[in-house]
Amino acid sequence: MMSLGASASDQTSVTRKALLAVVTGGLTFLITNALDQPQSVQITLSILIGGIALIVRFLIDFEKRLAAVEKLEKDGMAEMKTMVGDVFSEISEATELFGLIEASALQTDLVTQLVRNSTQISPTSPPIVYHFVQAKIKETSEFLKQLSEGGTVTYYGEDRDWLLGLTRNATSSIDAISLSAVDHGLWHSEIGQRYLDAQRRAAGNGKRVRRIFVLDSPEMADDPAVRQACEEQRRMSIDVRLLDRGAVPPPLQVQVRDMIVFDDTLAYETNPTTADPQHAQIAETRLVLTDSRVKECARLFRELWEVSRAIDGTHEPPLHYRNA
Repeated sequence: MMSLGASASDQTSVTRKALLAVVTGGLTFLITNALDQPQSVQITLSILIGGIALIVRFLIDFEKRLAAVEKLEKDGMAEMKTMVGDVFSEISEATELFGLIEASALQTDLVTQLVRNSTQISPTSPPIVYHFVQAKIKETSEFLKQLSEGGTVTYYGEDRDWLLGLTRNATSSIDAISLSAVDHGLWHSEIGQRYLDAQRRAAGNGKRVRRIFVLDSPEMADDPAVRQACEEQRRMSIDVRLLDRGAVPPPLQVQVRDMIVFDDTLAYETNPTTADPQHAQIAETRLVLTDSRVKECARLFRELWEVSRAIDGTHEPPLHYRNA
């Protein structure tokens, strides 16, 4: 269509030029005839001026087309420069990103494996899979950002992946404060069993694992469920102590909360929906990496540990210490 349109336009332009030459030549002939010029002069001038008009018209069109070609070339060069610049920018960004991956403390093959596996999800995948993976990648990205910045990450509800992952990967110590409002029924649940097994393995591998059971009343020390939990954990080389709320020093009473300090580097805190053990649920879980906050949690554990007591009321060291 464009070719046909351009051809018709060219034909019209040629026709106009021819008409312009004829009209110009005709006017010249009439003027010279009115001036009683010889016929040879009339014909010569008519042809000459008509030809000149035709040539001038061609030159004007040529100039316009030349200007259009120059503009097209200039626009093409600018577009080409933009495209080349964008490509080099993308190459530079990719090179920088790969350099950061190689310089990272994380294993390079794990990061590249994540990227490679992510590319296996295509837009033609089922929409629910596509959107779910997108959400998980975004969630993981934000999680890593929070961890790298040493802030606080909050999970609304009861988390299990953080708890089990941190327990399995602790390198030196696990110090836990357990409230009955949070831990009621925990040790007989599926996640509680897995958590307990991870602690057992950590203690067996030489990590220090300590727990303070905070009792809402002194009578809870005789609760069969509490004594069973304490005895089971002692047999797993977990150093367990009991702490009556009434024995907590007044300045620390408002600070007592359910938490775990891993390697004196990271705090894992949970908040119950209510203090009633029969109805409490986990409202939110927080991972805290803020240095001052973690130190405050570690200091709180040490101070509560000093005022807590062993199951039998003594301060005997745990089994694995005595066997060492």
